Amino acid sequence: MAGFTTEADVRLKFQLTDTTLVPTTVVEGAIDDAHEEVLRYLDSDVDTGSPDEALVLGETLLAGGHVYRSLAAKDAFEQKHVSIGGQRLEGGERLAALTAIADLSEVQAWYMLEPYVEELPPRKCADVTASEPVLGDG
Repeated sequence: MAGFTTEADVRLKFQLTDTTLVPTTVVEGAIDDAHEEVLRYLDSDVDTGSPDEALVLGETLLAGGHVYRSLAAKDAFEQKHVSIGGQRLEGGERLAALTAIADLSEVQAWYMLEPYVEELPPRKCADVTASEPVLGDG
C-alpha cells in the first residue's frame, strides 16, 4: 500500500541519514502504519489521488513519530544495566527523549491532518471518573 509520503520525505524531515541505525524497513513500516492510520480517519471527500502538501506533511510527521517509537522500543529492549561497586548506572535519557520526540511529532501530525479527517483519533490513556467510596457509604 503506497502512502502519501515517501521514505525520502521522512528521512529529510527528521534528518534520519544513518541507514544502519534506521534501516529502510523501519521507515517503510512506519509509513505503512501511518498511512493506514490516516486512512482510518480520512474524510471520504478528500482527493487521495493528488493529496495536498499539508496532508503529505501530516503523514510524514506521523510516520516520523512511528519511527521514533520504534527506536525507543529498540533502545528499551537493548538497554543494559551496569552495576559498579553496588552503584547502578542507567542508560541515560535516550528512551525518554525518543518517546518525547515521537509524542510531539504525532501531536503536530494530527494538527496538520485535522482539516482532512472526519474526526481526530482518541488519544486519552484513561478517562477520569467520578469517585465512589469503596469501603461503604463513608
